[in-house]
Amino acid sequence: MQRISVRSLYDHSAEESLKKSFAKEAPITDLKLRRVYWLLEKTPGFAKEIKLDTLMDRIFFDPVAEEIKHGLPEFRADATYVEVRFLAGVTDNIARSATEALMLFSPQHNTSWQEFGIEAHSGWELEIHGDFNQKQIEKVLFQSLANPLLNKVDVARGSEQNTISLWKNFGHFWDSPAISDRKLLLFDLKTDVLQKINSERGLALSDEEIQTIINHFSSPEVVKSREAQGWANKVTEVELECLAQTWSEHCKHKIFAAEVEYSESQGDYPAIGNKKVTSLYKSYIQKATKDLQDCGYLVSVFKDNAGIVDFDKNINVCVKVETHNSPSALDPFGGAITGILGVNRDILGCGLGAKPIANMDVFCLSKKELFPPAESLKRPELLKDPGVIFRGVHQGVEEGGNQSGIPTVNGSFYFASEFAAKPLIFVGSLGIMPKKVQNRHSEVKEINPGDLIVVAGGRLGKDGVHGATFSSLALHDHVASNVVQIGDSITQKRLLDFTLQARDRGLIQAITDNGAGGVSSSIGEMSQYSGGARMDLSKHPLKYSNLEFWEMLISESQERMSYAVTPNNISPFLQLAQDMGVEASVLGEFTNSGNFEVVHGATPLATLNLHFLHEGLSRMKIKAHFEGPKKYQEFYRETAKTPAPAPTAEGVQKALEKVLASPNVASREPIVRYYDHEVQGATRLKPYGGKTQQGANDAGVIDLSVHGGEENNAVAVSNGLCPQFSYYDTYLMAQKSVDEAIRNLVATGANPEKVALCDNFCWPDPIEKSSNPDAHHKMAQLVRACEGLYDAAQSFRAPFVSGKDSMKNDFIGKTKSGETVKISVPPTLLVTAIGQIPEANKTCPGFFRKAGEEIYILGQLTSSLYASTLAQEFVVNEEAPEYPNLKANNDLYKKIFQAHRQELMSSCHDLSEGGLMGALAESCFGNALGANLNLNDLTWNQLWSETGSVFVVSVPTEKKKDFEAHFAKAAKHVGTTTADGQMKWSFGGSTQTVPTANLQNIWSKGVLNVYEA
Repeated sequence: MQRISVRSLYDHSAEESLKKSFAKEAPITDLKLRRVYWLLEKTPGFAKEIKLDTLMDRIFFDPVAEEIKHGLPEFRADATYVEVRFLAGVTDNIARSATEALMLFSPQHNTSWQEFGIEAHSGWELEIHGDFNQKQIEKVLFQSLANPLLNKVDVARGSEQNTISLWKNFGHFWDSPAISDRKLLLFDLKTDVLQKINSERGLALSDEEIQTIINHFSSPEVVKSREAQGWANKVTEVELECLAQTWSEHCKHKIFAAEVEYSESQGDYPAIGNKKVTSLYKSYIQKATKDLQDCGYLVSVFKDNAGIVDFDKNINVCVKVETHNSPSALDPFGGAITGILGVNRDILGCGLGAKPIANMDVFCLSKKELFPPAESLKRPELLKDPGVIFRGVHQGVEEGGNQSGIPTVNGSFYFASEFAAKPLIFVGSLGIMPKKVQNRHSEVKEINPGDLIVVAGGRLGKDGVHGATFSSLALHDHVASNVVQIGDSITQKRLLDFTLQARDRGLIQAITDNGAGGVSSSIGEMSQYSGGARMDLSKHPLKYSNLEFWEMLISESQERMSYAVTPNNISPFLQLAQDMGVEASVLGEFTNSGNFEVVHGATPLATLNLHFLHEGLSRMKIKAHFEGPKKYQEFYRETAKTPAPAPTAEGVQKALEKVLASPNVASREPIVRYYDHEVQGATRLKPYGGKTQQGANDAGVIDLSVHGGEENNAVAVSNGLCPQFSYYDTYLMAQKSVDEAIRNLVATGANPEKVALCDNFCWPDPIEKSSNPDAHHKMAQLVRACEGLYDAAQSFRAPFVSGKDSMKNDFIGKTKSGETVKISVPPTLLVTAIGQIPEANKTCPGFFRKAGEEIYILGQLTSSLYASTLAQEFVVNEEAPEYPNLKANNDLYKKIFQAHRQELMSSCHDLSEGGLMGALAESCFGNALGANLNLNDLTWNQLWSETGSVFVVSVPTEKKKDFEAHFAKAAKHVGTTTADGQMKWSFGGSTQTVPTANLQNIWSKGVLNVYEA
């Protein structure tokens, strides 16, 4: 075995960050961090044949910027040495890249990296000068460099040679146990037996579902059909695992399909009336789109991996948004990167294959002062620090998008204490596809009996086993390591490029991604097209040999796609895969048997009736009762609120500085800048722009002509997220989310009459049980949110084309004092909107462009401070929030679109978190401008209320007359832009002036303070 370590000569930022973390535990004088590679020779003499000693120096370090060391560290008696390695079976992407680099210089360069004569592994080495014990070292590293679910940490003292000798014998750690007699387990059809298995394996099956399984497999017809295999009156473990995955809440969306009996108390809020709902999905989400079928631009909705719309004569546009909450709570980086790569595969698996052209991400997180500090007895055990989660999920989305060559163009962050235990990580993607492929409509999948089952991309491993069922449960403070998945952007990029070429050559009949449930889900679902499938798991390549049969079937190991390929096309399909460095394997064929059959070589594993697999699940019956609006109560708050400043011009400044510093208002630019916004060369509008590159835009805009679309045609993408209003009324929250998403599109220049929506629900558990006393209210909140969504979609004539729900967003654990605590997220709905900009050259920024222009407010200002940023920072009177007038808003948005086409406005920025004053200040930041504002006829509350549907716009002086004639009473003049870099406002009879740069400095640090905490 060869061991080398590499350290940067110049960039020591990671070392400094670790030093700060260790310094919180004990004094530290120095720390060195090195990347380590272990290279094991699998073929005797192979290392010498390829001159490995020389290759290592050529491949593994940059002689200009790094230093390399061979062998073990030069142990110093005054230092502690630490190695961080992956656990056996965990994906090691850097090691795979290292192996492939060695292959380029080897006579075995045409083999796969798994069969190569050298086996590489990667990790970290730390040299620490300070007195730290194992517990302190693990505490720091498991919050930054490592994860106990994925990594092992070994510690050696420089003065203890007996400990160091263990490192010299290192190498056996990665050896996978040999498979001995792998056997298929059969379970008796007894309630107590299956309940025990259900609990032990975390299958998330209900008692009723277990009984449904027993009834099916004990029916005379099924018993007789299984006698020959010796399976009569039994269920195989593979069948049970497959059913649990297919029937999981994550995959089957049982709550949205349930029969709901809704009632409500009387109160001062919009009543929707007591009712019985047969299915929330069919009655609201699907119905909203069916009722708008005549919009003229729907191509494929709710039946594929993504929604497909017609926004262009040459190409179709696809959109999908997913969540990756539970995995991100356990491994923030891994959870987020697999989330963004997974939603890119949703686009890739749409129709016959679509190309991802843009990414979006929305994070709902906590911040340090909103959650009990580490030493507090109120702090739940085993929860990661909010800053650690923030940095991890940000890096995961960054690397997933950047390394895949997909620009990230839109997103947001929201902070509340309830998100500390289970963060909400939304990731979305836009894609494009040709109208036709080889004279076939590109959105149509077709599978016939005899078509072959092919899987391409990554190999099967332990990572991601039980991911679907795990995500269908509340998050507890004990969890198996194999639910965590590891993303691999490079493998996925190859898979993406290969798939698009195979599509264009007409080699694909149908395609879908291997997401939740692995091939159990993908092939199980695809088999419905032909009427059956027979699959041999022994044909699927493994990256970890010690997998059980059932693990092979449901593992969610990433970067895999499933295809249906005709026998005539299989040779060119496999040849293309080999030419492009993608591993592809034929696992079986689609049939019309009516069954989903799984074998491993000659060993039968499962025979499941397709109708029972997909339709055998009985419908849930749930009660819902809305108790009325409630006051928002934070789970925890470390810092006390102070009284609001006096309603004077000077008070405005004090309040504005506090509001701009709030992470829910502050600039995301220092974090967002890590994303690549412009790869693929089609980005018309980035998240930030202007001379300072800190002017916030309201939506991302992608030029479709670059991707084969019409000239001067573009698509904009935005989002609406208002969880702060869900405590009061989720009907209001849903309407505001839709309104905000569309408002952001309209501000940018999109046509409000050509908009498509995606809904993503993240809810606390609404199922009644002893540990969930307010379940009926939570379910009622879900009903009211769906009602609000339907009403908003109809008002704006904006159909839903795709969606997703995550319904078990609760954490149950113990505090340091031993108290059991349950932390539930607030009912949260993300609405993503895409809209066409028919004249891309008239896209409008969200910040003032130049001095000497007129500043107006468009829309009706409101007065409620409920859930406003001002109310989160100060003690204020939070009267009931105003509900939006959707019809009036729709009329206004159409007028704004026409104003964009007539180029009456230089900028347009919507009012959201931070209220009117926040929007005015942000509008100044993009080009370091000032503003002279007359606010005397406005009330204090109107400066800070966030319940309205309002825009701040700037208008060239020469277009003032036309602008005012166009908007009439909808426009209110409040000032002019200036070149002096001073924000000056008159309010309450006095005047206050503050440098724009001072406010921008406060605004630019708010989120960074959370990120670095």
